[in-house]
Amino acid sequence: MCKALFFSGIFVLTLLNAASAQNTTVNGDKKYQTIHGLGVNINPQSWNVNPDAVKKVIDSLVTGMGCTSFRLMFDDCDWERVNDNDDPDVYNWNYYDSIYRAPRFTCVWNTIQYLNSKGITDITLSPDGATPAWMGGTKLIPGMEAEYAETISSMVNYGINRRKPAIHFIMISPINETSCDGNEGVLTTAPEFDAIYSAVATHLTNDHLNSVTVIGPDDCGRWPENARMILSNPVTMSKVLRIGGHSYGNSTSTSRGLIDLVKKSAYPDREVIMTEANAVCNGCDGGLYNKSYSFADYAGPAYRFILQHLNAGVNGVQIWEGYDSRYHHPNRTLTWSMWGIFGINDTTRPDVYTPRAHFYVFKQLYRFVKPGYQRIDISTKLPKMIVSAFINPLDGTLVITGKNDSDKAQPMDAVLKNLPAGSSLKYFYSDEQHHFSRGADVRVKGHAFSKLIPAYCVFTLVGK
Repeated sequence: MCKALFFSGIFVLTLLNAASAQNTTVNGDKKYQTIHGLGVNINPQSWNVNPDAVKKVIDSLVTGMGCTSFRLMFDDCDWERVNDNDDPDVYNWNYYDSIYRAPRFTCVWNTIQYLNSKGITDITLSPDGATPAWMGGTKLIPGMEAEYAETISSMVNYGINRRKPAIHFIMISPINETSCDGNEGVLTTAPEFDAIYSAVATHLTNDHLNSVTVIGPDDCGRWPENARMILSNPVTMSKVLRIGGHSYGNSTSTSRGLIDLVKKSAYPDREVIMTEANAVCNGCDGGLYNKSYSFADYAGPAYRFILQHLNAGVNGVQIWEGYDSRYHHPNRTLTWSMWGIFGINDTTRPDVYTPRAHFYVFKQLYRFVKPGYQRIDISTKLPKMIVSAFINPLDGTLVITGKNDSDKAQPMDAVLKNLPAGSSLKYFYSDEQHHFSRGADVRVKGHAFSKLIPAYCVFTLVGK
């Protein structure tokens, strides 16, 4: 009896010492949002320039980096050069078929088909830019809401119902950044925006396109008002599962704001996805390379920003963007966008893409956290350290990831509460010199572990 009490006392003392030393706690009992998908934006128009090069990049994004979600951004929204007929509720398929069979759209369908062949169906179509002149160009003419909605819906209908072989995508974003400057998406008033979304939702319902939902507002300046328009319209919400937002730089005001609007709406079960997010890439919209794509200047800060959005409660993130490509902006001129996770070596010969630091850094998250994983509670007392934790509810796989922004290595002494008692965690890290490197496994003993996290480092710990 005395021996039992002695060893019991030693065990309690050990736990107390571990508790006093710990600076990080992971609690599996506190669960938050379920992850829908983690991915990127890509421009399908690059397919017509060099499909083999695009295929190689997509292969790397899916099987190398681990992307499960893609948003296809392409411009402009002016393909219905003349009105198909006088009734926006009736498609003139003789006219539309000729449009959607042309190279301008075969690149879209071929990109989707290739993504499907890689097992990817979480795909959003997001046309952007100006409408045809008869609808208003960069600013919608009042009364053209139904015609614009018909243009967008005819594209979805063709892609799902008329194009052979069948392709699969799940979302349509009817307007991109409608309250910005008219270059990223046609300018509308809030009531016009509401009418367009409602009309697109009606088309999807009437066309029996049950596999496709609407996402938005995908806006910049007026996103709160447009999000409220979506959330307060029952017709629109009948086809909305997710609310989308954009954010660049060190702010979670958009993600937190959208989550708050959803929670206070009549549809608190709807998800929020950051459909565009990244660190700021100065001048990159105008065909200029960023001054630095390094870990310290670009990829590392972007990782912290994405973790901040996930910690705010978003269900998914799509980084802008997968590879450098050409768009009609700014000011409607054809120019290169140089934000890419894969950079183009020579814009005059776009056949070689090289991975930038983003590829290796975001592999730390995308490779391990998959659709269906749940974010769980993690807290740390370590300064200048951001951390997130996720668990696979099916098999108990635990993922802990974070970024040490300190100029010093910091010892993470962690306790795992209400989690499977695995014996070790695999350790991966990225910094200025290391690109998704594998370190020694971390031993887990008594639901606790210690790991020295290097300075200025992104890290991931994975195990069961």
